[in-house]
Amino acid sequence: MSFAWNDADAEVYQVGGTEVLLWRPAERFLITRLKGQATLGALQFYTGRAEREMSLGRLTVFHEWAEMAGYSPAARDELKRWGKLHNGAFEQVEYLVRSKVVAMLISVAALTLGRDLHATTDEVQFLDDLFRALERRGL
Repeated sequence: MSFAWNDADAEVYQVGGTEVLLWRPAERFLITRLKGQATLGALQFYTGRAEREMSLGRLTVFHEWAEMAGYSPAARDELKRWGKLHNGAFEQVEYLVRSKVVAMLISVAALTLGRDLHATTDEVQFLDDLFRALERRGL
């Protein structure tokens, strides 16, 4: 099996101007693509699926959020709360974002949580890291 950016293979959350696509190319491996506003509903769509995967072991996640327009305060607060609750449940978490400021905020959050979160604005690097992680899984 090999991963492809095929939207038809993704689970979809779409409300208003927010769209989240979620792929599960392997057990304990999720990829998300967020377009529009990061809302509480969009976050809950992701966290529900992530928790199911966490029941199988530590999770690897790649978030392609370069088209995120912003996030609601409720989504930000819930992400912090949920992240602390599941702090030890992640193997690897990577973000592709458009803004260096957002990348820096993710780095600060990682320090606060004591977690290893990586954020970049470099799409080539993000995709290289994604495909290396998939190769390690034999995909």
